[in-house]
Amino acid sequence: MTELMERAARMLETAQACSAAGSEGEWTIIESHDGAWQMLAGAGQEPRALALARGARAALRLLRRGGTIRVEAWDPNGRCVLESRSAGQRVERLVPDQRLYAAACAP
Repeated sequence: MTELMERAARMLETAQACSAAGSEGEWTIIESHDGAWQMLAGAGQEPRALALARGARAALRLLRRGGTIRVEAWDPNGRCVLESRSAGQRVERLVPDQRLYAAACAP
């Protein structure tokens, strides 16, 4: 596992632990070349573009919406995307609200 992927995985685990609070939103975390971290609320840019614009070494974007947590990470060596859905969403995807069969009873 690469360092970038490890960072993204730690970010996802932290976001999952915090998701009980029910807050949604978007955060971007950038790492400067001197190792300093900066958090930006709702930056709205792709991590790569934001890192390049700010001269950062790496960037991670955290999105939490409707029970889905997504982490997008970028550094000069690559990018990765990790996503997690709440248990409720996984069940909804397995059991759709449309019936998949029809049954009839004859007298």
